Amino acid sequence: MLPAEVSVGGKPQLIMITRDKVELEEQAASKRIIETEGENPRKIGVIDLPAFYLDFAARAQGDANYRSSTRDVKKLLVELADEDIDGLLIDLRNNGGGSLTEATELTGLFIDAGPVVQVRDGRGRVQVESDTARGVVYSGPLAVMVNRASASASEIFAAAIQDYGRGLVIGEPTFGKGTVQQLQDLDYIANKQSPELGQLKYTMAQFFRVDGGSTQHKGVLPDVRFPVTLDAEDYGESTYDNALPWTKIAAAVYSPVGDFSRLAPTLMHRHEARIADDVEFGFLREDTVQYQKARARKSISLSFAKREAERKSDEARAAVRAKARGDSDEKLAKALDDGLNPGERGAADIEDEDKDKEKPDVLLREGAQVLADAVDLMLDNPKIAEVSSKSVSRSERNLPPGS
Repeated sequence: MLPAEVSVGGKPQLIMITRDKVELEEQAASKRIIETEGENPRKIGVIDLPAFYLDFAARAQGDANYRSSTRDVKKLLVELADEDIDGLLIDLRNNGGGSLTEATELTGLFIDAGPVVQVRDGRGRVQVESDTARGVVYSGPLAVMVNRASASASEIFAAAIQDYGRGLVIGEPTFGKGTVQQLQDLDYIANKQSPELGQLKYTMAQFFRVDGGSTQHKGVLPDVRFPVTLDAEDYGESTYDNALPWTKIAAAVYSPVGDFSRLAPTLMHRHEARIADDVEFGFLREDTVQYQKARARKSISLSFAKREAERKSDEARAAVRAKARGDSDEKLAKALDDGLNPGERGAADIEDEDKDKEKPDVLLREGAQVLADAVDLMLDNPKIAEVSSKSVSRSERNLPPGS
């Protein structure tokens, strides 16, 4: 580094930094329970999985207690079973992926042995990644919640659960990351002793669902769709100029255990009726419109008066929302801008903010309610989710326009 008092051409100082042990806690799976409202309240267990992780180093060293997403989720499933839940919701929102092995093994907690994902390389050779462990850890009602930021391994897991008819997929269409990239060091190829040429990233393989459809470009389409918060034109694989198109290969040999296509229309109708007058969903729609307007803006005013008016408008909107939620006067005051940077806030303020983060968000609450509706429907008619021999694959039903 260059000291502040040294000019650009001065002699740099070398500072040695020892890397500390990287903990998995922040991205580790966690659980909670949401009790739904209505005539038949249900206890819905929720497992939040921010990433598909695996402590490769600990496993390579022979540590019997190495951490992985599958191991952690398995423990949480045992704990939730003791709490007598009526259904399980796996929250994969904003999960950008991770270990393919973990996506495969995690799927195996909910299905019996069978294929999970197909991988086709540049020569057209197809390899099937399968769950080889017999039996399931959790066999009850299941749903997977996704959004536009759910990508790669998240899409593999959600697609497998959907293709097997093992559970519902709820939320927004996912990212559409169905390819595998690898970095090639050009300096190594050219036998350079110092870094000059950089690296080349190239696509070496593509993921396919067990029903043969790709997760590439269009992602995984939910059975019950929530209002879109991130438009596909702004975010996702489809926004890239050189993104590979959606395609399809032969299906793997697998046996679906259910088919939720007959439940989906009723669940969607109940969902839309429920959110029509929901205050929080109204706020969500407003935020989406504001976001789209902000994305469309090509300039920002430097006028102090105009910026001040925009700030006051934002404060007024926050105050209206706090009042609509029935917040106390103290909390209502906090809805206004306190003028402090994050580092200037007191411990009490930070603690309050952390408590707010722990509250179930509107989408998670609704996801639990949709699953509770599905539980009610299946109890009323146990055969409604059974597999039909004439069922059409998910990929066939969701072909892109013109295909």
